Amino acid sequence: MMPFIRDGDIVVVATAETTDIAVGDVICYDASPRSIVLHRVIARAGDRFVAKGDALGSRELVQFTQLLGKAIGLERQGTVRRLDTRVARWRNRTIAAVSPLLPALLFLALRLRRVCGRRSGG
Repeated sequence: MMPFIRDGDIVVVATAETTDIAVGDVICYDASPRSIVLHRVIARAGDRFVAKGDALGSRELVQFTQLLGKAIGLERQGTVRRLDTRVARWRNRTIAAVSPLLPALLFLALRLRRVCGRRSGG
């Protein structure tokens, strides 16, 4: 879920009904017997969610029965940020809308960072 959820972040997940999940929400689901995943919902398809990691190009179909909960908060370096406020929901829907572009944009940002780092002697 980089860059919006980073290594070391603590995500607060609450149980949720499938009817409470909207496009843009970050869901926690059971991907396999030993794998729990956090991905953003980018669409609904019948009795499934279409979800993907923000930096990934691939999508996954998540059965409603796999749902464990919805991310409602994020703690980073001692600061808690709510993910279920009106502003956060608007931001999450925006991220979901530009989601197909994020992998390419992140790739370009990393390349630019490397190039600028070389120029400054870093």
